Amino acid sequence: MAPGILSGGITSLWQGGDPAESLGDNMTNAVTRRPTFVAALAVLLGVSGLLVVTNAATATAGISWSAINAPLPANAVPGQGLTLASTSCPVDGWCVAVGDYLALTGTIYYEPGLIVTESGNTWSAIAAPLPANAAADPQGFLQSVRCSGAGTCVAVGRYLDSSGATQGLVEQLSNGAWTPSEVTLPAGSLTTGSSAYSQLTSVSCPSSGWCTAVGLYTPNTGGEQALVDTLWGGTWSTSAAPLPAPASGSQFLSLACPASGSCVAAGTYQIGGIVLGFADTLSGGTWNGTNLPVPAGTSSLASIANNDLAVSCAAVGSCVVAGTTFDGNYEGLIDTLSGGTWTAKAVATGDGTSSTDLQLTSVACSDANDCVATGLYLESGVERGLIDTLASGTWTSSTAPVPAGTPAGANIEIHNVACPAAGTCVADGQSDVAGTINALLWNLSAGSWVVSSAPLPGDASASSDPSFAPITCPAAGVCLAVGTYLGSGGREGVVETDPSLAASTTSVTIQQTSSTAFTYSATVSGSAGPTGTVVFSAGLTSLCSATLSNGSASCSGPVPQAHTVLASYSGDSASAPSWGSASSPTFLASITATAGYYQATKVASFFATRLVAKVTDTTGAGVPGVVVTFTLPPVAGAAPSAYLWGTATAVTNAAGVATSPYLSANGVTGYYWGWASVGGISSPAGFLLANVK
Repeated sequence: MAPGILSGGITSLWQGGDPAESLGDNMTNAVTRRPTFVAALAVLLGVSGLLVVTNAATATAGISWSAINAPLPANAVPGQGLTLASTSCPVDGWCVAVGDYLALTGTIYYEPGLIVTESGNTWSAIAAPLPANAAADPQGFLQSVRCSGAGTCVAVGRYLDSSGATQGLVEQLSNGAWTPSEVTLPAGSLTTGSSAYSQLTSVSCPSSGWCTAVGLYTPNTGGEQALVDTLWGGTWSTSAAPLPAPASGSQFLSLACPASGSCVAAGTYQIGGIVLGFADTLSGGTWNGTNLPVPAGTSSLASIANNDLAVSCAAVGSCVVAGTTFDGNYEGLIDTLSGGTWTAKAVATGDGTSSTDLQLTSVACSDANDCVATGLYLESGVERGLIDTLASGTWTSSTAPVPAGTPAGANIEIHNVACPAAGTCVADGQSDVAGTINALLWNLSAGSWVVSSAPLPGDASASSDPSFAPITCPAAGVCLAVGTYLGSGGREGVVETDPSLAASTTSVTIQQTSSTAFTYSATVSGSAGPTGTVVFSAGLTSLCSATLSNGSASCSGPVPQAHTVLASYSGDSASAPSWGSASSPTFLASITATAGYYQATKVASFFATRLVAKVTDTTGAGVPGVVVTFTLPPVAGAAPSAYLWGTATAVTNAAGVATSPYLSANGVTGYYWGWASVGGISSPAGFLLANVK
């Protein structure tokens, strides 16, 4: 493909499409001009598909890649309308990928979201379930997924409801089932009709039960506003993202959360037609926004280009943003967060020559002193792959190697990079040799980058024209990427698997040792003598973890919040991961209101009784140590409600009882409900309240 098309034609294609779908996923995802063109080309051809690439490596042997075709749901239209945008692999051998596909039921074509899951080297695919108000053609799309452990995942995206509004979508995997929910938007949002648009574009779950997602929504004043959505205590809460200055539009492009309660989200906002970069940082429960600086010498009129703004955080307070600015030339940008301050650095070409087109699209940091950013630069009309490496406090640019025999005029791009450990990275991209476009994979090991062609099934076209989503690496030397390639049936799916690990099996037993404590045990067997750890979980909650000794592991934990307990074996260098489950005879069963459940007070006055709820298990015993979330209707507007004078969550005491903060009525008369809820219990406790004159 000619550089002139890359510099102009693809940007035009993106401007004619859906900007929200072009938003980034996580630390290694930014939308490059090549994938945007591939997505547009797939629409023009009426074909699209799925590519999944995994690898295995040892310290001396390097990476071994292999490929098989991937599954689709039974109602999928082969070779048509398929996208996978994100993957997550908490352990080797257990992965989830999400996106969308074109389905046909009878004579009706429609577009649901797509969920593809690997478990024990077996892949399966389902249509993503949707809320009850979804339209007949929901135009569902899942853009990001993160799994805190095997069997515990959150995916986010969007769908079309029956009013014609595009709504944000959350899918949660627990006890083997995906549960959808519509995103609740901040006050003052458009929520119905075709002008209403909201979407979650990226999610991060650094621990079980705590996730943050970012995206955008439409305020009733018009335009677009960046949005944050946080899961804690079983409840999602949303708010508008803080911006450095009033803006006509804003959106998030990437998100990294190195620990629960700590995140950095990078995005753009517009002032006077200029697209500026900003970063929102979550710390101490509060989001703060700041401008992202640009390197010295960059024009004050430079805009963030092509939605290229990726973020990676090696630790709390230590993050790197990589992207691209445009002020007549494309220029690379690296911003580093250290000591609470962002500093900007210009990016050099790999050979020290000047270039009018240098772009960074991805960054990955294994620790604060070890990062890699990737992209491309234009030299004498030819694209070169670019690798920028941070080591010993200094960034160094180099030109990416190409396979032997590659013609001098071939265009090379690197799209995504992942670095699971210091000095160990994997990157993907493409080569364009006189219009023949194929995939390349790079591996950093022992200080050197090695490149290879991506293996594909035998029906791959001579110009396979692959497009990859961000890479995920559950361990050093074990990585996976998803995307598309052109085969005999249009765009087809492929999975590259690692057959080198010995299979293992995990069995589970549960013993209740007291009214509030359980012993969880697992036996892991396999020909390679499995070692490693086992994590026990119920629903979205981790119960305890233990290290294998002679094939067995056990630990003590609380009452499970769900009937099914999952034991996740991590795997090791010789044994593949595996999972087992068992039913618990006792688990969280109900939450009931015990005080304050029917009361009234005068407007702008305190209620006499706080809200009190009790959590019990299946035996009727109260369960201590459970997080209860109290919710009331929004206090703003013309509806009756009340203020909670303190945190909305409380932990049950020894009797299983949780008490809300004091509450006072707002200035509107009328009846309304308050609720107390617990993750894992479907029915909350209700409190009927009234504000009177």
